[in-house]
Amino acid sequence: MRFGAWLLFTLLAGFNYLQAQTFGGNPSSLKWKQIDTDTVRVIFPEGFDSTGIRIADITHKLQRNYSNTIGPSLRKVSIVLQKEGILSNGYVNLAPYRSEFYLMPPQNAFELGAQAWPDNLSIHEFRHVEQYSNFNRGLSKAASIIFGEEGQAVANSASIPNWFFEGDAVYNETLLSEQGRGRIPFFFNAYRSLYFGDKHYSYMKLRNGSYKNYVPDHYRLGYLLVAYGREKYGADFWAKVTHDAAGFKPLFYPLQGSVKKYSGVPFKEFVNNAFSFYKTQWQADKHADQHWLTPVASNNVVNYQYPYLTSDGKLVVFKSSYKRLPAFYLIDKNNNEQKIAVRDISYDDYFSYNNGKIIYEFWKPDVRWGYREYSNIKILDIQSGKEQILTSKKKYFSPDIAHDGKKVAAVEVLVDQSSSIMLMDDKGTNRQTVISSKQNIYSYPKFTADDRGLFYIERNPKGEMRIQKIDLSTLKITDVTSFTNTIIGFPIVKGDTLLYSISNKGKDELWAYSASSGAHYYMAGYPSGLYQGALDNSGNIYAATFTADGYRIGLYKAAWKKDEATALSVLYLNKPKNQEANELLETPGSNNFSIKKYSKATGLFNFHSWRPYYEQPEYSFSIYGENVLNTFQSELGYTYNTNEQSSKLAFSGIYGGWYVQPYLTVGQTWHRSAVYNKDTTFHWNEFTPQLGLQLPLNFSGQRHYTFLTLSSGINYNQVNWTGFSKDILNNYNFFYQSSRIIFSSRVQQVLQQIYPHWAQTVDVRYRNIVNKYSAMQMLAKADLYFPGLFPTHSLVINGAYQARDTTGDYYFSNDFPISRGYTDLDYPRMWKIGVNYHFPLVYPDLGIANIVYFQRIRLNPFYDYSEIRSLRTGTTYKLRSTGAELFFDTKWWNEQPVSFGIRYSRLIDGDLVGQGPNRWEFILPVNLLSH
Repeated sequence: MRFGAWLLFTLLAGFNYLQAQTFGGNPSSLKWKQIDTDTVRVIFPEGFDSTGIRIADITHKLQRNYSNTIGPSLRKVSIVLQKEGILSNGYVNLAPYRSEFYLMPPQNAFELGAQAWPDNLSIHEFRHVEQYSNFNRGLSKAASIIFGEEGQAVANSASIPNWFFEGDAVYNETLLSEQGRGRIPFFFNAYRSLYFGDKHYSYMKLRNGSYKNYVPDHYRLGYLLVAYGREKYGADFWAKVTHDAAGFKPLFYPLQGSVKKYSGVPFKEFVNNAFSFYKTQWQADKHADQHWLTPVASNNVVNYQYPYLTSDGKLVVFKSSYKRLPAFYLIDKNNNEQKIAVRDISYDDYFSYNNGKIIYEFWKPDVRWGYREYSNIKILDIQSGKEQILTSKKKYFSPDIAHDGKKVAAVEVLVDQSSSIMLMDDKGTNRQTVISSKQNIYSYPKFTADDRGLFYIERNPKGEMRIQKIDLSTLKITDVTSFTNTIIGFPIVKGDTLLYSISNKGKDELWAYSASSGAHYYMAGYPSGLYQGALDNSGNIYAATFTADGYRIGLYKAAWKKDEATALSVLYLNKPKNQEANELLETPGSNNFSIKKYSKATGLFNFHSWRPYYEQPEYSFSIYGENVLNTFQSELGYTYNTNEQSSKLAFSGIYGGWYVQPYLTVGQTWHRSAVYNKDTTFHWNEFTPQLGLQLPLNFSGQRHYTFLTLSSGINYNQVNWTGFSKDILNNYNFFYQSSRIIFSSRVQQVLQQIYPHWAQTVDVRYRNIVNKYSAMQMLAKADLYFPGLFPTHSLVINGAYQARDTTGDYYFSNDFPISRGYTDLDYPRMWKIGVNYHFPLVYPDLGIANIVYFQRIRLNPFYDYSEIRSLRTGTTYKLRSTGAELFFDTKWWNEQPVSFGIRYSRLIDGDLVGQGPNRWEFILPVNLLSH
């Protein structure tokens, strides 16, 4: 029952969860190499041989020595290394089965750790490979036979929650390295803050999230549960649980049932016991209430981060929330807030400030190649509001501006992942390299008080970090700290003092280095972490504090306590403390891997999934293909129509490896039929190939996501009469061309906003026959999005216009969006305008039996006005309707997001087309920008 319902909703959603890949994202000039073994195929760009060897070596060790905790099965995977992006990420997907590693190392080590990024990806992502390899069993295996890789993906998602996949992988990070998120205090802040804030959420709320409250993600939930299970019931506990669950044993609530079988307690009790296990250890960290400078918002999460003190005692902060776009703000001594400017779309939220100027990096993608991204620098003057872009097509991070405003320092990470600290003037020119490394990663450069030197943070491949200082005139380097296995970040200079955040004894604390004394001091702490402290002349520290209501600015008294920070250690657990396993990355590899060229034509079709489908009156079966490099997508399908008793075989394919993408569709239909009268039925075969070109362009940057897709194709339609029809009717064929322009632009959007406050989508399509016959159709549709009366409201105006010929030689399919409630009509001239006002009614955060969870209920009153015109008679008809749509934003089985609705339409002119005035409709699952 659960699997069947899950499969239904997944089919309705069109398998939208498989969205990690970027189609045709690399330029055709990129050449690939490979290491092909019995365990993995690592595919990498030229020049990344050592990285490929390292990843192959680590994954072999993992499979040979540490796979027993999930199972012995292994299905070989292809891992593609992507070098051009700016985000630090990776994934393993089914449909098609492959993995991609995005090699850009993170600047902020508090979130993901500091060890070599390819090492961390290898441990974490290869665990997903082992999971999928061992979860293809029982009903999951049956689903893979019936539907291919998509079938296994759906079945695994239905039987094993995503928190297990990620929690188990994070546990592996912790066990099989000397870092991993199980050692990093920041990773535990989420649930510790709920505990300290007396927030007691249900399991379903923790699984599904909330539009109004901060709820930690499934990585954190998963690690707490997975780690507790292994600590309490042994290393093989989850292998036994997931093997049964993947096979749907038991059939209903398989994971819950399997946990009860192997732990001896019901799943709800298991979860409660797990949280009690951690809360008992967190009790000692309970903290007296703090003096807060920023408020808590009702039904909203608000973050205040990266405080800087101005010369007149105000605070410059970055503020974000679930209701409003992220922006820079000034907070005065009376805690009054003044917005400075909305921040551009950025790699992360970090920024620097000095002497009235904010400096930060912003994201800019390549116009055509989706994997190629840039991170450039912008300066914002807080008094005038003037903005200045310093760089173009670079990968710069964590910039700082000198106190005199004349120099800028930033970290540059090149495509080969080498790291440098760059110095330039305030125009972005006169650039020079201060220090660079092929192995080590730099972050957070900060000018000294006299602007003659730079502090910066450095980390080596082992993940050890240190603070250094460099004299900009002599380039002499001084160690401020020595390399230590800990996390350091967010430095701020105050006179001869450098404040910084550091992980110490299970918490992230504020420390300081005094240049005059050469000593380090503990300054302030909070159980759920302090990040970036600004020190005033009275010894007060303004610091961003992680809380269950968002980051808040707290006021702390500087302790100035001499101390020495400790190295990272596994938090709250004993089982991951295994020296041999922890030192996996230190053991040299013994594999002699050969490196060969990887042909882009390898596995071009790669059919991975198939879907039988029935929608009256047609049965269909389609096979889907996509190659590992994601440059060719294809579909082969068969359709049987029960009304006509006709059969159709079709193939479509598109190649994304060139700047302009060619596509081809070929369809052959046999035994089509149409009843002429009770004694006569005509039969024919139909051949319909199409050949065209598509150009997807991305003009996003600064504050807008902007896309333009151009496509044009030539279509051929050939009809061959069969049986007695061929004796009385002439075969015919014709060509028609189809061209389309799709444009969309939107500003950033936050969680509670139903639609972006400013957005436009335009879709124009023109089709016409180019020989023998006469037929044309032009359809234009547009949607305009505006702010409503409140931050979470949206006014949406949509319009459409369609024109076609009246010769009657041929009619193209009719996609005109007539006023809601009316049946489809096809007139030579039609236009429509609609007005919608979307707003939320309630955020229920209500779940039912781990089946469906209601996150938001929203309403859309609407008014539609259409006119249709007959050119033959010159008559124009008005078709007006008004009504409302009630939408439910839900999650099913604690995982699959589904939005559906109910529409009531009052037809003002229904009598013109023979329809009654009242229409009720069920709105199938919808996407974000459709209505």
